[in-house]
Amino acid sequence: MKKILLGTTAIAAAALYAQAAQAQITVSLGGYTEFFGAYYDDDAPGRTSREFQLETEIVVRADGKADNGLLYGAKVELQNSSGANAGIVTDEASVYLGGTWGRIELGDFDGAADTLAIYAPLIGIEQLDGDAYDFLDTGSTSVPRFGAQPFFGTIKAPDSGDSTKVMYLTPRFAGIQAGVSYATQNGNEGQSVVAFKEDTTYRDFFEFGANYTGTFAGFSVALGATGSTASGEDAVGATELEDFFAWQAGAQVGYAGFKFGGGYIDGDDFGATAGTNAGDASAWHVGASYTAGPFAVGISYADAEGAKGGFTTYTPDYKTYGGGFAYTLAPGFIVQADLMFVDEDVVPVTATGVAAGPTVSNEGYVAVLSTRLNF
Repeated sequence: MKKILLGTTAIAAAALYAQAAQAQITVSLGGYTEFFGAYYDDDAPGRTSREFQLETEIVVRADGKADNGLLYGAKVELQNSSGANAGIVTDEASVYLGGTWGRIELGDFDGAADTLAIYAPLIGIEQLDGDAYDFLDTGSTSVPRFGAQPFFGTIKAPDSGDSTKVMYLTPRFAGIQAGVSYATQNGNEGQSVVAFKEDTTYRDFFEFGANYTGTFAGFSVALGATGSTASGEDAVGATELEDFFAWQAGAQVGYAGFKFGGGYIDGDDFGATAGTNAGDASAWHVGASYTAGPFAVGISYADAEGAKGGFTTYTPDYKTYGGGFAYTLAPGFIVQADLMFVDEDVVPVTATGVAAGPTVSNEGYVAVLSTRLNF
């Protein structure tokens, strides 16, 4: 606790110093803290049934504007890690340049396939894209791996996560914005340098996409399409993954507090070991929500197939569905809940992608309640 307080004090002091030393740069401090309580059950043997979780993030921003109109700045996200010796680590960090011509960002952050994706409205603890699956996931080292969604999720195209990258986004014109990003090595970030091919999964990870947002006669409309492609490293003695070209398309329509949306993903061979046919990866989802003042409620459903993270499990049939709600109790303070169900078939696979056992079925659910303070 002392380390966290000292670290926070140091950040605040650095922010004040920066403001004093360079008045043209505005430094701001924000973030959130969210506490989760969950009850869950599935067919995995030896499982716990209830657990707490805490997620906190501190966001430091520095934004400036030059006399010639150039926008520039940096963002650093500090987040608590997991495990017995959990501490504060850097989640994302980047610098940017911007203007009427668009925006260039460099660093560790989510790329174009994530940034530009359009999908169903997700209320509560983000339902299909939320923290509920942390409690159902048996872990990347378990064989087979129960609970976890396929490697790419169920709503967005496969992406490079926070891998160190460069990204360009166009300005939004007539409701349309497009972008592209490039990461040299997947899963590598910060000061780390990949020295050998066997130390990574994919190289030359490109993401791209475009979306449209607008309003017509009281209706809000959002349409988008994104894609990603990368090459599997071919190191001798290491697990080689298939090259892939994946894409996603989604839409969302809103009217009078109601929103409806959905999307489809073709994940190609993402996450599949080279030389096997265990790489079929796809997903589709739909969802709806209603918001009235401080209260919001929503439901969602997804159907998917694909390899799971850790490359030990392939799911030919993964269904998940449920609902959530959110209530703003006070400015910045939100009470949220999700109830999500999973019905899946999983196949354990070896490092070469060959089935290592029979298909196993698993059914489970998780009920999660959270309190979140945004500051």
